[in-house]
Amino acid sequence: MKKLQQLSARDKSAFAIIILALFCSSCSQRFAVTLNDQTLYDPRVNADELRFADPGLQGCVNFALQQPNTTLETLKVLACPGWEIEILDGIAALTTLQFLDLSDNRISSLAPLQPLRNLSSVSILNNRVTDIAPLLSMRTLTSATLTGNDNIQCSQLDVLGSKLGQNMRRPADCRD
Repeated sequence: MKKLQQLSARDKSAFAIIILALFCSSCSQRFAVTLNDQTLYDPRVNADELRFADPGLQGCVNFALQQPNTTLETLKVLACPGWEIEILDGIAALTTLQFLDLSDNRISSLAPLQPLRNLSSVSILNNRVTDIAPLLSMRTLTSATLTGNDNIQCSQLDVLGSKLGQNMRRPADCRD
C-alpha cells in the first residue's frame, strides 16, 4: 500500500486507466475506452477501420456499429441528430448508406456526401448549410428535408424541388 501512495498523480492516473481498461474488457457489453479523444481500448468489430476527424460523427458511427449484426459494410441507416457534428469528412467510406439524418448539428458543407451512391434520403434540418450542389447530382436521392437552413440559394432549392417534388421540405427562406 505504501508503494501506491508514493506514486505521482500521473502514475496513479495511468494505473487507474489500465485498471479501468482491464475491467471493461471483462464486461459482457462491448464499448470503447478513450482519453482526450484517443482510443485506448475498443473491442468492437471494425473499430480501427474508420476514424473521423469530427468527434460527433465518430461517436454516432460508433453507436450505430453497436447495433446487432451491423458492420461498416452493412450500415444503411445513420441517425445523428444533435451530435454537434460540424464536418462530414470521411463519411464517403459508408458506401452502403441509404438514409442519413444529420438534423440539429452545425454542418455547413455537404460536399463529403457526394460519393454516397446509395443515399436515397437525407434529413438536414437546422444546420448551417448554404450549398446543396452535392445533392443535385445524386441519382438515387428520393427525399430531402432542408428546413432550418435559410441561406441556401433559391435556384438550387428549385432544381432539387423539381427533382424530388413532394419529397422535399424546403427552408422557410432562401437567398437569391
